[in-house]
Formats: sequence, structure tokens, C-alpha cells
Amino acid sequence: MFLNHFLLANQHNFLLIVIISIYSVIMCGRFINLNRIDKLNKIFEIKKSKTFEDIISYNIAPSQSTIIITNSKFFKIEKAEWGIKFFDKRQNQEKNIINSRLETIQKKILFKDTFEKRRCVIPANGYYEWSIKDNVKNPYFINIPDKEMIYFAGIWKYFNFNKSSLKVFSIITKPANILLKEIHDRMPLTLSTEESKDYLDHNKSNYLTNNVKFNLEEYFEFFKISKFVNNPINNSSECIKPIN
Repeated sequence: MFLNHFLLANQHNFLLIVIISIYSVIMCGRFINLNRIDKLNKIFEIKKSKTFEDIISYNIAPSQSTIIITNSKFFKIEKAEWGIKFFDKRQNQEKNIINSRLETIQKKILFKDTFEKRRCVIPANGYYEWSIKDNVKNPYFINIPDKEMIYFAGIWKYFNFNKSSLKVFSIITKPANILLKEIHDRMPLTLSTEESKDYLDHNKSNYLTNNVKFNLEEYFEFFKISKFVNNPINNSSECIKPIN
């Protein structure tokens, strides 16, 4: 009886750990956001925003909620869930797209309309990557010291337009630069504040081009961290603590 109650009580966390572990080798599969909504309101000159609490996290994982910034006539901060779900008829299974490749995003039917009409940026202060050597995965924290505010370019959709106003998003990735290639061959498309505003500008539909380099890329640094971050339930500054 005790075992049954324990399993039921921990079923959600167990499933979350199993699901997220799949993403730990995918770029970009985890990131942190320490940015306050009131600060972002000032940066993007947002006078009216939805009233919800800051979503501060040292371990944002797929299917979890965070904040995104959109632009439909004016900038807006919104809450959204990470991952665009769709049913793959060929493989007869549901998939959760957390990353979208810059090189193909305008070609794929699933993303083309979204990329043209529903762009977003995702505020962050760094992200995690797992390097695989000798079949061993070692986590690293990548940021612009010291956890400077950055934005990931992304796209958003409605989870189910007919039934819900819930928004979901995917982070756009590109080939890694020389510095980050030793950890992973992909990296998130990372923007500064001004670049984010340009990306969200509907009059600049061709703002992104393949393998384009942005201002912040050369300032990235990384260091090895403990496997404490592997568990998506762990959410504290311990996640980004360097180890030798």
C-alpha cells in the first residue's frame, strides 16, 4: 500500500525526468531565465502587460513554461510553454519540437507560416549543453559573463487554436561557432536587445539568413558543471556552480 501511494505521488516527477533526459543531448535542451518582467517592460517600452509573476528558473526544460516577447503591432510579454507538438503520421507518434533549424525553417510546411507571422524572442541568461565523450555525458553552462541578459530567436504557435489561447514556442538553432563546436555542433540563435527588436519587426522579413553571425556570439564563455542539473526538478544556483 505504501509503495503504491509513493509511486502515484511521484509519477509526475518520474515521467518528467524520463522525458527531459531525452532532451539533454539535444541542442538547446535546457536554459536559465533570471530576468524580471518589470525590467523587460522598460527595455521594450511596454506600458501594458499581462499580470503574472516573474518566471525565474535555473533549469527551464521542455514542456515547462517561461516568458516570451512577441510583436503584434506592439511588443508584448507573454507566458508560453516550450515545445511545439505535432503528430507525425509517418512514424505514427506525437513529437515535441523544441528546436528549429535556421537552415530549413523557411522550407518546412510546419514552420514556414509561423516563421513569417509568429516570431518571438525568449529572454535568458545562459543555457546548458552536454558534451559526449567516450559515451559519457558531461554538462556545461554557457553564458556571457556574468549571466548577462540574452535573447533566443524563436517562433510561437497556439497549442490548439480552436480550444485554447495557450502559446507554445520553439528555439531557432544554427551551426555552432568555433568556440562552442568542441561541446556541440549546434547553438541557439542568440540576439542582443536591438537585434531582438529587428527580428520581431514584421517589415524585416529577411532579417535572418543562413549561418549569419550576431554580435553576442564572440562573448560566450562556458565551464563544466555537476550532474546536479541533469534532474529537471533541481532548480537553484547549484545548477550553474563550476566544478574542476
